Amino acid sequence: MPEPVVAAVRAMARREAAAALLPAPRVEFGAEGPSVRVNLVACPVCGAPEQTRAWAPPFKDAAGPDRSAPVLHMLACEMLTIRAVLPIVVAAVRSPGLAGAQFNTRALTWLEVSHLQLEKALEAVDTAEANGRTLAASTRPYRPAEVGWTGLRRDLVPSFLSPHADVPDSLERLYAETRGAGIVANYQRICETS
Repeated sequence: MPEPVVAAVRAMARREAAAALLPAPRVEFGAEGPSVRVNLVACPVCGAPEQTRAWAPPFKDAAGPDRSAPVLHMLACEMLTIRAVLPIVVAAVRSPGLAGAQFNTRALTWLEVSHLQLEKALEAVDTAEANGRTLAASTRPYRPAEVGWTGLRRDLVPSFLSPHADVPDSLERLYAETRGAGIVANYQRICETS
């Protein structure tokens, strides 16, 4: 793989690893904690339409009455873990001015640039993420109608770009290895300083 591709993939993996160990804001029992409003975008790749989902905190429907939280735009065919949005939640708690801030998932950013050569597309996603416009988080396919262990098991493994990313498996492995090593290194650093 060309060095710029490897560098971009590693940088994205390190960002996600750093976010994985952020401490969640303290929320008193029974109190409503900070949230992220989600705006689902119809997917032009698989045809998944905008739909209503039952959201668990900190996720909320962007169309709801609460306009005080940041908005995350994501494909209707993808899902993120709760921990994935922690960087947005933490930033909003620390900086109340981010109340209406707009963010995209990597899958949306990838959709905008995937027509480019692989190296240029990955550099564009990396840049958008470094600038804070794109969330540093892997994604999984969202298949609400699919039942059974085979379908669920297949979707446990995330992609670092999109449910529709067409990148070599070697890049997915490089990302997973770099993210895993980054989480371990960050955890060790936290333990040493505690």
